[in-house]
Amino acid sequence: MTSVCTGSFLLHAAGIARGRRLTTHWSCIDELRNRGDGDVREHVRFVVDGNVVTAAGVSAGIDMSLWVLGQLHDPAFAREVQHYIEYAPAPPYAFEA
Repeated sequence: MTSVCTGSFLLHAAGIARGRRLTTHWSCIDELRNRGDGDVREHVRFVVDGNVVTAAGVSAGIDMSLWVLGQLHDPAFAREVQHYIEYAPAPPYAFEA
């Protein structure tokens, strides 16, 4: 089961992510933590906990998807897909935390 961004709230509400490590968009970390019954991680692109994988945001969701492809097939295949979709992150502005 995977989710991107605030989709982790849906997994939590459905009971799928309760008691697991998970993440969500940085702006919603505290709200997800306040729901309890989960180990909410921040400052990570995606989190794997068994068969539940949650991604922090849209581009992190691409990272997660490529990782899943690497698990389902192999890393070489995931690299081919990454090349095909021209996903080579090089943002024009540096992020400052």
